[in-house]
Amino acid sequence: MTGTTDNHISGGTYFGPVVQGRTLHLTLPDRPDSALAGLPRRTSVFVGRDTELDRIHEALRPTVGDGTSGKVTVVTGLAGIGKTELVLQAAHRALDEPGWFPGGSLFVDLHGYDARRKVTSGQALGSLLRALGIPVQHIPPQLEERALLYRSTLAALAAAERRVLVVLDDVPADDGIRSLLPGDESTVTLISSRDSLADLDAATVTLRQLSVADGRKLLTDSLRTARLDDPRATAEADDADRLAELCGGLPLALRIVAALLVDVPARPLAQLRRDLDVTHSRLSALRRNERTVTAAFELSYRQLGKKQARLFRLMCLHPGSDFSTECMAQVYGDTVKETERLLLTLSRRHLVEPQEVYGRWQQHSLLRLYSGEQLLASGYKWGPDLMRLFVHLHETATDATDTLLSPASHRSAAETRFADRTAALRWLEVERHTLVGAVIRACQADDHLICLALGIPTVRFLVEAHYVEQAAWTLKAAIRSSRKLDDRFHEASLLSALGLVLRDMQKIRKSIRAHSKAIRICRQLKNHDAMASALNNLGLSLYEQRRFDDSIAAHTKAEGLFKRAGDLRAAAQARSNTGETLATMGRTEEASRALRKAAKIFRKHGDLRGYAQALGGLAKITRDEGMAEKAVELHERALGLADGLLIPHERATELANLATALTISGHFAAALTAQQEALDIFQRLEDHRGEAMTLGNMALVRQRQDKWRKAIALHTLAIEAFLESNDDHGLAHELTSMASALLQLGRNVEALENLELAGALYRHLGDTDGAHGARTQADWVRSRHAVAARPGAQS
Repeated sequence: MTGTTDNHISGGTYFGPVVQGRTLHLTLPDRPDSALAGLPRRTSVFVGRDTELDRIHEALRPTVGDGTSGKVTVVTGLAGIGKTELVLQAAHRALDEPGWFPGGSLFVDLHGYDARRKVTSGQALGSLLRALGIPVQHIPPQLEERALLYRSTLAALAAAERRVLVVLDDVPADDGIRSLLPGDESTVTLISSRDSLADLDAATVTLRQLSVADGRKLLTDSLRTARLDDPRATAEADDADRLAELCGGLPLALRIVAALLVDVPARPLAQLRRDLDVTHSRLSALRRNERTVTAAFELSYRQLGKKQARLFRLMCLHPGSDFSTECMAQVYGDTVKETERLLLTLSRRHLVEPQEVYGRWQQHSLLRLYSGEQLLASGYKWGPDLMRLFVHLHETATDATDTLLSPASHRSAAETRFADRTAALRWLEVERHTLVGAVIRACQADDHLICLALGIPTVRFLVEAHYVEQAAWTLKAAIRSSRKLDDRFHEASLLSALGLVLRDMQKIRKSIRAHSKAIRICRQLKNHDAMASALNNLGLSLYEQRRFDDSIAAHTKAEGLFKRAGDLRAAAQARSNTGETLATMGRTEEASRALRKAAKIFRKHGDLRGYAQALGGLAKITRDEGMAEKAVELHERALGLADGLLIPHERATELANLATALTISGHFAAALTAQQEALDIFQRLEDHRGEAMTLGNMALVRQRQDKWRKAIALHTLAIEAFLESNDDHGLAHELTSMASALLQLGRNVEALENLELAGALYRHLGDTDGAHGARTQADWVRSRHAVAARPGAQS
């Protein structure tokens, strides 16, 4: 090596003091400047960024006609998200396009967030000018003069049809970047930065984390690049997916994981996955030599001011996957306005990401772990901050559930923050994960008073909204806390709520046990109000067990207790449940009287939700009595009540019932539309039973249209959903319906097998009427079509 730079230029174009050569031979000095011309190598393992790459490619494309391009494109995102690699991929791809950048490219890594290696604008301009062929003695000492010469040189190159692509990597959020931007309309600049750089008037591409599938592919490709026959990512696909999740889809973390696996070819993915599963040590496990995720985050964290850094540390305290500005203001202990200002600053640096819903934010999972480490290292006593949040969540959740689930006449006279039930429902929906996380965290911390205070309104909403899985988690924690506090009253209430959840999960025996235990506690406490609620809920589970007489007895006893307590609205709810059961038993006249009386009470007390449900029950009776058109009117009336069926699950149930009436009336298109809306809600709520029933009813519409193949396809999906829901009675009914469609296509053996399996399920459940009906149909198939089930089929 030598201490000077020796340039040999041939076949060039000369303009002023600047030379652009087709071929440059550079002998670099022993201590070269940190910013060098030339584009670094791109990796061969690059996944998950096709959309972003195509977008940048189009931005770099010279515009037809005037020769201009997209001027400036900024790739921004969290540290380690793959900004530099995307920029390099885009730049190499553009340089490969004939005629796009005949002058080549300039590349500078500004190390904008590393205080030790940071390249100033003046240094960068000096390097860029030398790369452009400007002799050192002709490079001005002043920043403004260097910028002027730099822009003039690039403009001259563009005018000589030697357009250059300028790539600026790791650009900091300061005004120095402006001196590095070309001034002409032809030269394109491609920038990567951890800051949004929104004031540059540039096209912005914001990178998000990779999907699990893309993360697995990155691991697979990395391992097979090192060793063509490495089978681990394919053989251990589940562990590869879990590694991608634990890395939060962060390419830097995934590449470190891949390198650790390449180091030891015999190392199973499961072993590394177990290391990363340990939350408190995950960041330390994501290390290979000097390359760490922590180091990448550290560079961004060091740039924060005192207030920004404090808020960044406190964000890890929030128990939800995302959070509102309002909740974070409670943690931070300042106004919403000030907290939002700080969050916006952190967002510009991608230390927190704004969500689609305005006022909500999310922190990357690994960044959240890093903020937690910084909070612990600070020694700060954060207990009061978390307590402020929990008190806020308790007060607001109690207000929201009271507004949503209680009629106006039963609500507290105290001022509410919610304008109406819709606003209350919206808040509960967006804060649902936060509330569940807060309850579980309080229980784990043995803060049982807080757990119970948060758990009561949270459970109330989750059960009514049929968020079954989350309700089960919350109930487990809240019941544990009630027992630790020896709070028998709330233990009974929560056990009864657990019984409802177990009923929705089709764990009927466990459901009845939970209700029975709640009733015993209420009896010991001599609390007749709580006893009435528990009995009413028990009746719902007995109905699912098809113990209809016992169900009516439980509802009737509950109604009497509610009346003695003066709670006529609750008594009407018990009566409405009795009416639904009577209707199922075919006692339509009694059912109609019960439901009409309940509807009258609901309406009198301003309970439009209960009124809408009673109307829906009356509609089903009207339909079964042969008045389908009248039933449609009643269902539509129930759905049209502005303050009625707001909870999505209730609306989906009513839509499904409306569709049945529409089907009987011959309005097939309208029925399918209603069923599709109901299906979408059930699937979003992961209610497999509701999904199964809706799919089965859609199949029946197709049967009525003589579209047998479509019917069979829908019946098949319904059967799969019934298997997921553990509803054997629904499954038996669906198998019978499927048999009808199969017979129409001459698939008689399959139809017979379905009927025999349905009969066996009915017998197992003790449904003699169902078993008799299935056996009768099976006998008819045998005699009419002279077929028998295949060997091994259920008999």
